[in-house]
Amino acid sequence: SQFANYAIVEKADAEKIIEKQNIDKVKNLVKEVKLKVTTSKTAKKSVKVKISGVKNLSSLIKEAKAMGYTVKYKFYKSTKKASKYKAVKTKTSNSYINTKGKKGTKYYYKAKVMVYDGKNLIAQTELKQCSYGVRTWSK
Repeated sequence: SQFANYAIVEKADAEKIIEKQNIDKVKNLVKEVKLKVTTSKTAKKSVKVKISGVKNLSSLIKEAKAMGYTVKYKFYKSTKKASKYKAVKTKTSNSYINTKGKKGTKYYYKAKVMVYDGKNLIAQTELKQCSYGVRTWSK
Protein backbone atom coordinates (compact mmCIF):
# COMPACT_ATOMS: atom_id res chain seq x y z
CA SER A 1 0.00 0.00 0.00
CA GLN A 2 3.03 2.34 0.29
CA PHE A 3 5.66 3.17 -2.24
CA ALA A 4 8.97 4.85 -1.53
CA ASN A 5 11.54 6.39 -3.82
CA TYR A 6 15.17 5.62 -3.26
CA ALA A 7 18.25 6.76 -5.06
CA ILE A 8 21.81 5.62 -4.92
CA VAL A 9 24.19 8.55 -4.87
CA GLU A 10 27.89 8.83 -4.22
CA LYS A 11 28.67 10.27 -0.80
CA ALA A 12 30.46 13.35 -2.22
CA ASP A 13 27.50 14.16 -4.47
CA ALA A 14 25.04 13.70 -1.61
CA GLU A 15 27.08 16.03 0.61
CA LYS A 16 27.06 18.71 -2.10
CA ILE A 17 23.27 18.41 -2.45
CA ILE A 18 22.77 18.64 1.32
CA GLU A 19 25.14 21.63 1.56
CA LYS A 20 23.20 23.46 -1.18
CA GLN A 21 19.91 22.71 0.60
CA ASN A 22 21.35 24.03 3.89
CA ILE A 23 22.60 27.22 2.24
CA ASP A 24 19.21 27.77 0.60
CA LYS A 25 17.49 27.25 3.96
CA VAL A 26 19.79 29.78 5.69
CA LYS A 27 19.24 32.32 2.88
CA ASN A 28 15.47 31.97 3.28
CA LEU A 29 15.78 32.41 7.06
CA VAL A 30 17.91 35.53 6.55
CA LYS A 31 15.22 37.04 4.30
CA GLU A 32 12.67 36.64 7.12
CA VAL A 33 14.82 38.32 9.79
CA LYS A 34 13.66 41.80 10.80
CA LEU A 35 16.39 43.69 12.65
CA LYS A 36 15.89 46.40 15.23
CA VAL A 37 19.07 48.24 16.07
CA THR A 38 19.16 50.69 18.98
CA THR A 39 21.73 52.89 20.68
CA SER A 40 22.16 53.95 24.29
CA LYS A 41 24.68 55.83 26.40
CA THR A 42 26.97 53.90 28.72
CA ALA A 43 28.10 55.01 32.17
CA LYS A 44 31.36 56.28 30.63
CA LYS A 45 29.41 58.32 28.02
CA SER A 46 30.32 55.97 25.20
CA VAL A 47 27.63 54.79 22.79
CA LYS A 48 26.37 51.20 22.89
CA VAL A 49 24.86 49.88 19.65
CA LYS A 50 22.72 46.76 20.09
CA ILE A 51 20.66 44.48 17.88
CA SER A 52 17.54 43.70 19.90
CA GLY A 53 13.82 43.01 19.57
CA VAL A 54 14.57 41.01 16.45
CA LYS A 55 11.97 38.95 14.59
CA ASN A 56 13.18 35.44 13.62
CA LEU A 57 16.84 36.04 14.55
CA SER A 58 16.92 33.39 17.28
CA SER A 59 15.60 30.74 14.88
CA LEU A 60 18.22 31.79 12.30
CA ILE A 61 21.01 31.48 14.87
CA LYS A 62 19.81 28.07 16.10
CA GLU A 63 19.44 26.67 12.58
CA ALA A 64 22.75 28.10 11.35
CA LYS A 65 24.71 26.79 14.35
CA ALA A 66 23.06 23.37 14.05
CA MET A 67 24.28 23.22 10.45
CA GLY A 68 27.81 24.22 11.50
CA TYR A 69 27.70 27.85 10.33
CA THR A 70 28.96 30.91 12.22
CA VAL A 71 26.78 33.98 12.84
CA LYS A 72 28.48 37.40 13.10
CA TYR A 73 27.26 40.96 13.50
CA LYS A 74 28.78 43.89 11.59
CA PHE A 75 28.41 47.46 12.86
CA TYR A 76 28.78 50.67 10.84
CA LYS A 77 28.82 54.40 11.66
CA SER A 78 28.68 57.66 9.77
CA THR A 79 28.37 61.38 10.40
CA LYS A 80 25.71 61.54 7.64
CA LYS A 81 22.34 59.80 7.89
CA ALA A 82 22.11 58.56 4.31
CA SER A 83 25.70 57.93 3.20
CA LYS A 84 29.36 57.23 3.92
CA TYR A 85 28.88 54.44 6.44
CA LYS A 86 32.13 52.75 7.38
CA ALA A 87 32.43 49.34 9.00
CA VAL A 88 33.75 49.77 12.53
CA LYS A 89 33.49 46.28 14.04
CA THR A 90 32.55 42.69 13.26
CA LYS A 91 31.66 40.64 16.34
CA THR A 92 30.08 37.37 17.40
CA SER A 93 27.96 39.20 19.99
CA ASN A 94 24.97 41.40 19.17
CA SER A 95 26.31 44.64 20.68
CA TYR A 96 29.18 47.04 20.11
CA ILE A 97 30.44 49.92 22.26
CA ASN A 98 31.80 52.89 20.37
CA THR A 99 34.47 54.56 22.51
CA LYS A 100 35.80 57.05 19.95
CA GLY A 101 34.24 60.18 18.55
CA LYS A 102 34.55 63.92 18.12
CA LYS A 103 32.82 66.05 20.76
CA GLY A 104 29.58 67.61 19.49
CA THR A 105 29.44 65.42 16.37
CA LYS A 106 26.29 63.41 15.61
CA TYR A 107 26.90 59.79 14.67
CA TYR A 108 24.49 57.49 12.88
CA TYR A 109 24.73 53.72 13.23
CA LYS A 110 23.72 50.71 11.15
CA ALA A 111 24.17 46.97 11.60
CA LYS A 112 23.66 43.69 9.79
CA VAL A 113 23.81 39.96 10.54
CA MET A 114 26.05 37.69 8.47
CA VAL A 115 26.27 33.89 8.25
CA TYR A 116 29.58 32.26 7.40
CA ASP A 117 30.58 28.77 6.29
CA GLY A 118 34.12 28.79 7.61
CA LYS A 119 35.63 31.85 5.90
CA ASN A 120 32.99 32.20 3.17
CA LEU A 121 30.00 34.51 3.56
CA ILE A 122 26.87 32.62 2.53
CA ALA A 123 24.08 35.01 3.59
CA GLN A 124 23.54 38.42 5.17
CA THR A 125 20.66 40.65 6.17
CA GLU A 126 20.15 44.09 4.72
CA LEU A 127 22.01 46.94 6.37
CA LYS A 128 19.55 48.26 8.95
CA GLN A 129 19.44 51.85 10.21
CA CYS A 130 19.24 52.23 13.97
CA SER A 131 15.74 53.28 14.93
CA TYR A 132 17.14 55.38 17.77
CA GLY A 133 20.59 55.77 16.26
CA VAL A 134 21.41 59.46 16.31
CA ARG A 135 23.82 60.15 19.15
CA THR A 136 25.79 63.34 19.72
CA TRP A 137 29.25 62.59 21.07
CA SER A 138 29.65 64.24 24.49
CA LYS A 139 33.08 63.14 25.76
